[in-house]
Amino acid sequence: MAVTAKFVTDRVEALPNVAAALTLRLYNDDPTTRLVTFAPSGDLGAHTKLGSTSATLETNQIVDVPVTVLVPSTVDAGMHTLTVFVELGPDAADDRDAHGGPSVATATIDVPSHSDYTVDLQPARSKGSSSGRHRIRVANTGNVAVMAELSTIAMDDAIRVQVAENTLTVPAGGAQETTVKVTPTSTYWSGPTIDHGFIVSATAPDGRSDELAGTYQQRPRVPRWLGPAVAGAALALLIGAIVWFAFLRPWVEETADQAAADALREQMADLEAAAAEAEELPLGTPTDIRLDVDPAGGNSERAVEAARLGTVLSVTDIVLQNPTGAVGTVAWLRNDEVLLQSELANFRDFDLHFVAPYQFDAGDEIVLEVTCRTPGSGQSSCPVGASLVGFEDEAD
Repeated sequence: MAVTAKFVTDRVEALPNVAAALTLRLYNDDPTTRLVTFAPSGDLGAHTKLGSTSATLETNQIVDVPVTVLVPSTVDAGMHTLTVFVELGPDAADDRDAHGGPSVATATIDVPSHSDYTVDLQPARSKGSSSGRHRIRVANTGNVAVMAELSTIAMDDAIRVQVAENTLTVPAGGAQETTVKVTPTSTYWSGPTIDHGFIVSATAPDGRSDELAGTYQQRPRVPRWLGPAVAGAALALLIGAIVWFAFLRPWVEETADQAAADALREQMADLEAAAAEAEELPLGTPTDIRLDVDPAGGNSERAVEAARLGTVLSVTDIVLQNPTGAVGTVAWLRNDEVLLQSELANFRDFDLHFVAPYQFDAGDEIVLEVTCRTPGSGQSSCPVGASLVGFEDEAD
């Protein structure tokens, strides 16, 4: 390639979170002015910033590009390679084949070991009658694993302090936590709250030790507010009972008695009105009609009775009789209107009562029609009868 690239210093040390400066030097030995583009790569490419991403170089010109590497604390300690690819610009597409692939500049970034971490106790203050719970958290902000030994100190003999895990090993960039439980040696039912202090220590192999102070507030088993609350509830119940028996119960009973009396009076009035209305119904004179048919097997037959002229017949009851157990159908009609139809096999005696009477005006035909399919045992026909009961009244 006509343009070459290299780092002026090809090895630097970069502390975590501290910017390390390098210089990328470009040189054009081609007789033609060249436009080049460049970009970082490798495991530190994402943490590298270039002063520019392109440059135009005249023949024999040198251009220095500033490069900054900011290594985060999560990058492992050790040697890392920073790579920058330099390529001819789009105007030199025809020359790429002649000059070969891109120019590559590399530098070694030495990331030294860096141990750092934070220790936190949450919450700093707990409350309870039988125990308190806290969490101790170790967050590794360095680039090497951290091991912390945990220990506790109770500030008085009234509590015991325990950690769920005595050792926390935290990888670079990670965090771990464990539970700290504080338990009183004895509990009490009532009285004031008592504060107990304690310390949790986190010690690393390099001798660093962090001490975190916490407080457990011991409370009585029976809360202070419970006594007044119970007394208040009892007083409210007592007042409620007095109000009920002295005022509400008599009023409710009186109201219920009054409501029952009103309902009874209303029902009696309805019954009296119904009786008066019944007395006024124009049912007329009681009467009855008998209809009989006896069709032979395989035949149909009708019996017809006409309502007398000048009268209205109200049928309230009908009894159908099939004494021989014949099989067929029976129908009761008003003229050609079917009022009732049934299979003979369903009954020997069929007694019906109507809440609303069937009415036949003067001259209407009262018809009983029977179709005999199979006569009863030992019979050649199907004798069927109907008795109608009702009232006859003069027509308006």
